[in-house]
Amino acid sequence: MVYHLTRFTQWLAGRVPRPVRLRVAGPITVLVYYAWAAKRHVTIANMATILGTTPSDPHARFLARLSWRNYGRYLSDFFYLPSATRDEILARMRDEAPAPGSFGLVDQALAPGKGAFLVSLHFGAWDVAAVYVASRHPMHILVETFADPRMDKLVMDQRQQVGLGILRIEKTPRQILRTLASNGIVGVAVDKPVPPSEGVPVTFFGQTCYVPGGIAALALKSGAAIVPGYCRYDPDYSETYYVHAGPVIFPDATGDKAADIQRLTQRMFDALEGVVRRFPEQWEMFRAFWPAHEPSAVPAEREMAARMAAPPGTTASLEA
Repeated sequence: MVYHLTRFTQWLAGRVPRPVRLRVAGPITVLVYYAWAAKRHVTIANMATILGTTPSDPHARFLARLSWRNYGRYLSDFFYLPSATRDEILARMRDEAPAPGSFGLVDQALAPGKGAFLVSLHFGAWDVAAVYVASRHPMHILVETFADPRMDKLVMDQRQQVGLGILRIEKTPRQILRTLASNGIVGVAVDKPVPPSEGVPVTFFGQTCYVPGGIAALALKSGAAIVPGYCRYDPDYSETYYVHAGPVIFPDATGDKAADIQRLTQRMFDALEGVVRRFPEQWEMFRAFWPAHEPSAVPAEREMAARMAAPPGTTASLEA
């Protein structure tokens, strides 16, 4: 059912003008926001933490609603990708990074010859950011495999059509290390909240949360640089995508593996915090990111929440 619905949505997206798609997709996901009370409350709580306020703050509620609206924009663009060309996508990109620009910073990260991780969040149009980088450098993205082989082939073929290589997160890290050893780039969304027993602690917007330490561990092992980045929308629903990369973070090993992983992960999230602080409505995080926000959901609700928070097949969950 999901597979056939996705095929139909892709077909429809390729035949409907983008302004019309965006006018329809945003309101649909806002309706989901209002209908799904548990996810609405979690999204509001996340936004309240970003603002340093309480969930009753009208601004936190406003930003939560906007984030779901932007998620509709993301889905609209994602389903249109099979009908788009790389040149069409690149023509709409605008680099927001100061000199030497995003590509200049990526070049700095690759200069030692040890590859780089391009890390982002479920933020704005994150798939489009990978397409942008792939126009200049070999680019692989770290993804999960769909349970339905037809759905998996559909989505992965779509990504490969726009120049992205695929690395399976379920495989051993050897594929990732080989890509880095050839001075390639591995893209991954790192905002996956995990239980304290499964992650490393980081301070994010003044509160402790737990995230996988696998990317930091592999960066320390390989010497690969880490480059935070994003691709965002503007509030005017224009045709433009705004991209930004940097700063470049080089791993610094001291011999204390656990401390090194935690410190490097914290540096990564410090950079990403600045991104969310500037554009909180672009962060599409519909799960409790901080332990204090974890709802007492039944297992089925948790499974549905996980699927909504990591669309489609992009979650990074490498453990340290």
